[in-house]
Amino acid sequence: MSQIPRQEIHALYRSYLRLVRDWPADKVRPNRDMKQMLAKRVEETFRQPLQSETEVFNIDKAKKQLDALERLLDNEFKLKYPLSDKILSPASNPKYYSSLISSLSKDGKSSLARLFNK
Repeated sequence: MSQIPRQEIHALYRSYLRLVRDWPADKVRPNRDMKQMLAKRVEETFRQPLQSETEVFNIDKAKKQLDALERLLDNEFKLKYPLSDKILSPASNPKYYSSLISSLSKDGKSSLARLFNK
């Protein structure tokens, strides 16, 4: 198997770091934040191939994963498959999602976080 140029791995690493930087923080679940998980995974993944020349690094797989994450970040699927008003305004509680969004917008904390003073 041919050796992957370090410059290519560094460029991919920088792309992942930009993605992590731009990924929104999860206000609803701050202890299970996708942004934190991505940052940890990027660190673990890119630390290994740069430490050892014998490690096999699947750059094609890493590029595909980066592409998928960028598509999620760009809301490509939200735009391609918009949610209907019926889903966003359920008959049982039509203002549920708008109230949830406004409560998160006020101070960035969920109701439970405010209840426990976190």
